[in-house]
Amino acid sequence: KDDTGAILLSISPENLSKSLQNCMSASSVIVKLAKKQSACLSVEIALPSPGSSGMQRLVTHDVPVHLIPLSHWPEYEEPGMPEFDISFYLPPLRRLRNVLERIKNLSNHVTVRGAWSGEMTLSVKTELVTTKTYFTDLDVPQLDSEVDTSRASAEVTVDIKKLLLFVNSHGLGASKAICNIVHNRALQLFLLQDDVQLQYYLPSIDTT
Repeated sequence: KDDTGAILLSISPENLSKSLQNCMSASSVIVKLAKKQSACLSVEIALPSPGSSGMQRLVTHDVPVHLIPLSHWPEYEEPGMPEFDISFYLPPLRRLRNVLERIKNLSNHVTVRGAWSGEMTLSVKTELVTTKTYFTDLDVPQLDSEVDTSRASAEVTVDIKKLLLFVNSHGLGASKAICNIVHNRALQLFLLQDDVQLQYYLPSIDTT
């Protein structure tokens, strides 16, 4: 904990996602840091009881967390990102997950290509097979006039399993997700849900 009372912790995305699976039908969700047998996030979900009008049942999930010592905080500072070349909204994450699940056994990496025209291509190329999946008519965020849009398209090759970790966060009930591509350098992803925004960075992989 620092002088402002802030706490830095690490948590398994899979465990957090599982604990929030019932949130879509919940009337309220309370998340608080607790110390039981060990440090955890206690997620309290109020759900309507089946067959009883006005009654609610409380479901509690304790998700283990690891508290990061203050001396290690500099290691977790948000990395600086160069200006992106392309930005667009991702297709529905469930649909994207289905595609990645089908191709993850072909290769350890996938090339993501995007264009200002609202197009995205996922491609895998090996010695034995080449596969491409196309998404079109994707929305493009409204950007400041200062953003450089001179490059029509950009691409980056990333770890397919790490990309799947982000895509699997659809269980959090996110309404939208934005993908920014820094050509041949990084993928910057934003998960948007009401006033909450989660950022996810994937560096490029050299496949040469």
